[in-house]
Amino acid sequence: MTALPTQRILLLASFAALTPMAVDMYLPAMPGLADDLGVGMSAASYSISAFFFGVAFGQLFAGPLSDRHGRKPVIAGGLILFIAASVAAALCDSFLLLMLARVTQAFGACAATVAGRAIVRDCLDLREAARTFSLLALVGSIAPILAPMLGTLVTKFGDWRSIFQVMGGFALVVLVCQLAFMPETRSAAAESQSRSESPLRSYLTLLGNRRILGYLLAASGNSACLFTYIANSATVLMKGYGLNPFAFSLAFGANAVGLLIANQSNRHMLKSRDVETVLRRSAVSAAIMGPLFLLFALTQIGGLPFLMLLLFAGVSSTAIVQANVMAGALSVDPLRAGSTSALYGATTFAFGTLAASLAATLEYGSGSGMAFIIALGFMLCSASILLLIIQRPKSKMTGETV
Repeated sequence: MTALPTQRILLLASFAALTPMAVDMYLPAMPGLADDLGVGMSAASYSISAFFFGVAFGQLFAGPLSDRHGRKPVIAGGLILFIAASVAAALCDSFLLLMLARVTQAFGACAATVAGRAIVRDCLDLREAARTFSLLALVGSIAPILAPMLGTLVTKFGDWRSIFQVMGGFALVVLVCQLAFMPETRSAAAESQSRSESPLRSYLTLLGNRRILGYLLAASGNSACLFTYIANSATVLMKGYGLNPFAFSLAFGANAVGLLIANQSNRHMLKSRDVETVLRRSAVSAAIMGPLFLLFALTQIGGLPFLMLLLFAGVSSTAIVQANVMAGALSVDPLRAGSTSALYGATTFAFGTLAASLAATLEYGSGSGMAFIIALGFMLCSASILLLIIQRPKSKMTGETV
């Protein structure tokens, strides 16, 4: 199948950008928000946790809905929910109402994201879907970089409420474009399948599939590496190794560039190689990275320079795995693409958050706790690809795998 038109790629990227925008854009206004609503900064940070909670669990509802009722109405409904919640957040006068608005925002954002991933599966074959997911990651990775800058700019002309107004305005533009340019892509067969079973039955069927389970475990291990790095790198590099904020921003930016390069490299490799071949190489890479991170966790050998090198190589490699396992998971059961997308998103998000929290409890500033959890993530990813995903050759006599 050919690539999607540019306007649809931009729409899919805008769906994916909703979550990082909703998280990162209002971070610069957190002190003002806390003062205005009469809560401390630590309490104000719970509004971020509430959003993460909504994203993780909202996907499990949005996926089956997109299989049954279609991608387009679920995306439109999610965007409307996001807009309404943004307006409510801008008008609220209590922290409890803000928390409710944030959870509602998360439900809206994840509905668009889940259905967007299913659209890629509906329209493209496995290889082109993997290339598209890498492209979306390239475009979507700009959002976490620009969102805090935009939030800071907005606060120069308004307050924290203005940031939620901008979020709602952005979602409104996306909604209008989606209704105008994004056609329905879910098949009649997928609708029929969805109406014949409950969402729970759909999820149990998917989890009983060996390859889907492999993709979920590989993606979960991969997400554990990335989430652990994002959540703990500031503590390790600035508090543990004494980097100033500017030096840390350079290091963090370098790893972000590594992600961009890796996504582009994946798109290039998939022109001449199939997804399974690229995943096999990723499994070998992860099998090497895991012991190296474990070595650092146990010995701190090489100090900061070696840790920085490991982080650059490890973080960059996660981009290639993520795009290919996402496309692979969605290719296994086309009639349950929405449910697969939801299960994929909820599992990786929950597993990544858990891994990041566990690393924080083990971390004392040297990077050992962070490195240990990243090592386990790489090992899980490699084992899942090699043991559950990669197809073993078939016997010429029996036709069965050996």
